[in-house]
Amino acid sequence: MNSIPANLVEIGVSFEQKYKPVLDFAGWRVAMLRHCDHVEPSAFYRIERHRETNEVFILTAGRADLIVFDGGDTPTVSYVFPMELNVAYNIGQAVWHHCVMTPDGHVILFERTDTSLENSDYAELAPDVVEQIKAQFSI
Repeated sequence: MNSIPANLVEIGVSFEQKYKPVLDFAGWRVAMLRHCDHVEPSAFYRIERHRETNEVFILTAGRADLIVFDGGDTPTVSYVFPMELNVAYNIGQAVWHHCVMTPDGHVILFERTDTSLENSDYAELAPDVVEQIKAQFSI
């Protein structure tokens, strides 16, 4: 098989059990998210938002739930829904969110390259809110 010149195709691969950026181009980042402590349903307690970018989630294997919150600086009403395989979910800029998944889960993420701790916020949820949300998980 002929090797493909790198100037024609850039390939990003990761099988690590974590969040791992694999491609950056024209201001966009593609990352792989596989099961790890951060997305384990039983460990759920915190949500995040990115103030300068949308974030697209595509489930390609396993099962996963997305959790999104209404509200501005303070998350208010939560919505939990199962992701469908090979469907793109566009989480809007500054929308509070989190993803939980099964051990065989694999999600492809798209976000701005400069997404970082400096332009993201994290909110720890009250224990009663956490339990209320966990009760809605489909996984």
